[in-house]
Amino acid sequence: MSLDYRIRSLLLLSFILPTLINGSPHPQRDNHRHARPVDTSPVVAPPTTTTVPDDSNGIINNNDTTTTATPIRGGGGATTTTTSSGPNATIITSTPSTGTGGGKRGLAYNSSSPSLQIFANSEITWVHNWYSSPGDAPSEFLFVPTLWSHESPHADNWDTLAAGHQYLMSFNEPDIVGQANMQVGEAVTAYKNLMFPLRKSGVQIGAPSVSSGSGTNEAGIPMGTGWLGQFLKQCDDVNTCVADFVSGHWYGCPSGTCSVSADVLSFQSYVNDLISTAKGRDVWVPEFQRYGDAGGQQEFLEAVLPWLDSSAVVRYAYYMVVDGILTTGGQVNELGGTYAGV
Repeated sequence: MSLDYRIRSLLLLSFILPTLINGSPHPQRDNHRHARPVDTSPVVAPPTTTTVPDDSNGIINNNDTTTTATPIRGGGGATTTTTSSGPNATIITSTPSTGTGGGKRGLAYNSSSPSLQIFANSEITWVHNWYSSPGDAPSEFLFVPTLWSHESPHADNWDTLAAGHQYLMSFNEPDIVGQANMQVGEAVTAYKNLMFPLRKSGVQIGAPSVSSGSGTNEAGIPMGTGWLGQFLKQCDDVNTCVADFVSGHWYGCPSGTCSVSADVLSFQSYVNDLISTAKGRDVWVPEFQRYGDAGGQQEFLEAVLPWLDSSAVVRYAYYMVVDGILTTGGQVNELGGTYAGV
């Protein structure tokens, strides 16, 4: 396992533990490294409340109460939420968003993000939040659900949550121990059971989203496109297992220690590797970011956005809608404006 990933793992632990102890969401996923957004705040308008999963560890924070929620704001229409005591108590059903998401550029967000409405009338067409329900995302954006893990609570009621959507992403970073953490064969079996049946309704389904790591991790699992390549070889039967698109995540040097040009080349190399591994399938990059100050990120985006728009990549999303990255004080900042094309 690379030194970068070991450093990021330590940073992840320092950010996730306080959240698990105190129960308060952190506005960023970790520091970054591949941890799911902490998403424990209510997503429904008063007077009713509900709880959504903490995607950093795949555990729903349950309350010893029962609540029926009124429709959420945006995100594709009415949502009914029932919360009861006990394990895996939250069940959420929602109607799909009405946005078409015809463009490439999307947003990654969580409950710490300001309203995505600030990105209206921009080049943004689709959104995702590492989860299966859109929260308060405006319905003008296409919402793409994610089956974060094949385990409970993420897989609970997945077929209901996924129904009616145009695209579905699967298993988040199975090549990372702190994420979905799946052997290739295990992922193929789960994909056949949980994802492939939904394809019969016309939805396009994505292979698990891999990291930009290389070699093997501490559990001996292949990383990055190595993992993805093995998955695609085992999931290549039109009758039982097909991936309509592949998905990969990329992050630059920790703390922006590499030059912008080096990160640009690294990112382009990784994306080209994804395209090669995809063997003709569509390619998504729903999570990528350069570390470092806003100036370096600005220079990075100015270099890679035109390249992405002219590349074979079908959809992409910069990490993420949160103050300090794409927003400041709940409004689109200079970096966010560059990314959104406003």
